[in-house]
Order: sequence, then structure tokens, then C-alpha cells
Amino acid sequence: MRSKKMRNERIEFLRVCAIIGISAFHVLLAWFQQASGLDAIHPQAVASHANLLADSFPSMWLMSVVNLLGAWGNHVFYMISGFFLISSLAAQSRQVGFWRRQCVATLRRCVVIIVTLAFYAGIALLVNAYVMPIPGVGASTWLGMDLEFIWLYLIFVAIAPAIAWAIERIGSFRAEMLVVAMLVVVYLLNGYIAFFDQGNLDGRGLGDWRKQMSAITYLFSFVFAGLIGRRLREAQSSAEDSKLHGLVECMKSPKVLKCLILVACACIVTLTGILAFSRRNDLLYALSFKSTSVLSFVMALLALLICALPDQRGKEGERDESKFMLTINRLAPGILGFYIAQSLMHELWYKASYSIMHSLLAQAGQEGIAAGAASIVMFFAFGIIFAIALAGFVCIFDCFTRQPALRLLKLSK
Repeated sequence: MRSKKMRNERIEFLRVCAIIGISAFHVLLAWFQQASGLDAIHPQAVASHANLLADSFPSMWLMSVVNLLGAWGNHVFYMISGFFLISSLAAQSRQVGFWRRQCVATLRRCVVIIVTLAFYAGIALLVNAYVMPIPGVGASTWLGMDLEFIWLYLIFVAIAPAIAWAIERIGSFRAEMLVVAMLVVVYLLNGYIAFFDQGNLDGRGLGDWRKQMSAITYLFSFVFAGLIGRRLREAQSSAEDSKLHGLVECMKSPKVLKCLILVACACIVTLTGILAFSRRNDLLYALSFKSTSVLSFVMALLALLICALPDQRGKEGERDESKFMLTINRLAPGILGFYIAQSLMHELWYKASYSIMHSLLAQAGQEGIAAGAASIVMFFAFGIIFAIALAGFVCIFDCFTRQPALRLLKLSK
């Protein structure tokens, strides 16, 4: 779904970082929810020993950062697709036969998503039938609400030509101002949801306005990244004196972007550190609540910008990293498969990680301060290593199974 002309290996590296962030987020999410949302005397917290994490300043600090990293990875996923897809479609939208060509191309993109979903659903059913039972397989939510992230992605891909067509006719500057204004409104509402009205997470349906706000938030990440891609495409191909041309040229400076990213990281680390030290675990959870985090959105946007801009490295540097980048390029397309696989077989990998991490926390509760701290360190080390291994396994599996199958079906190159 990305233009070959604009393909950038650093974007592929960003995809892999997003996969790792999302995986770590999912592995630690249940612990963070219990530690931040439950009192230390709550039966469920005591049974899982999450109270040990709730009472530990470094533990809550680390988990809050990982939670923001997961939300960051979700935004990166949508932004990369929007950056390439919408900017490319906008450039083509004035050509004769645009809609006829895009009907075929969009259908092909959607089929890739559906085939990927069917591929991993089939694997999950086979594992459930012949290897070991997977709780939840075949339930009404299994291919429904549990995969809402993928269904949203399918919808965004399907409507991308219409979005690009509209942007091209509104004009870059007007479209940018409109989307920025709507982003402000979206994140004001998101802040209200996160800090004042999270609602019943288990009882949310498609009719719940908070669920719909999640979809709208990701849609704006998708569209806004597309506007940035279009603006950078214009800046690289034309020297026109537009209202934002000077800003675009300024943002193309790696030093400016690196400084902005460092400032954003410092803000995140400082803010989460203060809240964790103050034992405001409820605010830590609200700060990174689902898709509502403006911090994750800004970090994703800055990461996309610095990776999308022209690479200034010399050929020698490229040769030195060729093997590393070859590995990255082979793993990065697995992000779609990872999203689907980890969701459809969540109970399978979650039980494996939970049992070991639960044992480590139980051990920490029985030991002294020094030994208990070591067990908590092992708890986090295992969780992060497990998350990386899970993401790596699925991406490698995807590389040698689903991707060749798509090429065989002539759905991929």
C-alpha cells in the first residue's frame, strides 16, 4: 500500500518498532490495568499480586511509559498507511479514469486484508481443533469486536480514494486547517473520556459514543498523516511559495525534528514520573487510556516525519546496514499479520506469559526487599523479552507463509 517512489527503509524500521511497542503493551496491559485501577486490598489485585506493582514507583513509571508506547504504535500503524496511500491517491485524483482504476486497486487492497484475516483465522481454528483449545474461538466477538482495529483499517483503506479526492479539491492549506481544527476538538473530547467518563469497558458496543470516538481518532491520524505526505510530496517536487512552504522546509531539518522528539520524550518521562512518584495511578492510566492519548499521537507524528524525510546518509552507511535493513524489510510487512494473530489467539499466548509473570510476582511478595525487587526486575525483563519474541515469531512466520501465499495469488509483489 505504499508508493515505491516514496519507499523509505526508515519507515520499515518504524513499523518494526511499532510492532514491538504494541506487543509489549499487550503483554503488560492487564497488569497495568489492575495496578492502576484497583485498590491494593481488592481481591483480584491480591490474587494477581498487582498490588506489589501498584506500590512500586519504578514499576508504575515503566508500565505507564509502555502503555503510551502501545498507543503510539497504533497511531504509527495508521499514519504510515495514510502517509503513503492518501498522498499518492491525491496526486492521481485529477487524472482521467481515476475512479475506475481505484475501484480495482482499492478492492485489491481490501482483499489483501480479508485474505490475511482468513489465513490467521484458519490457523487459529486448526490449533483449536487439533493442538489445544483456545478459549473464545468461534464466539460472536472473536471476528467482531476483538478485531475492531483491523475492521477500522479496512474501512479507512476503502474510503481513502474519496478522502484523497476531497483533499485535492479543497486544497492543501484549507484541508490542513480543517483537520487541525477537528483534531483539537477530537482530543478535547478524548481528554474528557479518559479523565472523566471512561465508562464500562466490558459493556461498550458500537453504539457507544466513546467507542465511536476511538474510531474517529484513528481516522484523523490516518488523514492527517496523508496531508503531511501530500505536503512533503509538493515540497519535493515544486518550489511554489505556499503559506506552509517555509514551515515544511524548516521541518525537513533533522536537527529540528530530533529536538522536538527529545522534548516530547522528556515531557512524557517527566509527567509519568511525577504521577508515578505521587502515587496517582488512576491518572497514569487515564493519561494513556486507549486511543485518547495526545502524547502518543504527537510522538507518532514526529517519528513519522523524521523517518519519512529524505535519507542524508552516504552510500557507505547504506552498505554497512544492508544486512540489518534487509532483515527489517522482511519483518516489517508482518505488522498486519501480527495484529490479527495476537488478537485471534490472545488467550493462547496470554496464558503462557501470565502464568510465569504471576509466579515471579508471587515470589517477590514472599521475599525480602532486595530479593523482591530482583524478582520484579525479572518480571519486567521476562515480559519485554516475551513481547519481542512473540512479535518476532509472528513476523517471521508471516514472512514465510502469508506473504508467499499473497504473491502466489498475485495480490502482492
